[in-house]
Amino acid sequence: MTDSPGTPAPHGEALAPQRSQLTGAVTTLVAWVAVILPIILMAVTIFAEIMRPDQGMWTARNLSLMFLGALLLFCMIAFPQFLGNAVRFREKAMWRSAIITGIPTVAVMVYFIFRWMANLG
Repeated sequence: MTDSPGTPAPHGEALAPQRSQLTGAVTTLVAWVAVILPIILMAVTIFAEIMRPDQGMWTARNLSLMFLGALLLFCMIAFPQFLGNAVRFREKAMWRSAIITGIPTVAVMVYFIFRWMANLG
């Protein structure tokens, strides 16, 4: 970044020291490994529900499912990068964005875990 090291922190906050780039990259990679399967499962589930032959594609249910699915997929795709940056730079705004995208991501992961467990029995 182009900020000089002597730049004062906003609102009088002290800047936390950065972690290494390797730490952020490893965190991002681990998060990607955790979310790649739920991303694929979510996309396939949404596609299967929308393309059901017994109903039209442009119903209110399918439109809302498309919108919600796109929003959830965006959160799941953005979460690993936000988490890696939050771990590396230690800024509140970055942690906030990681949490905002992480909550829906964890919810989808928990949904698929419970759905998988229900199919075991």
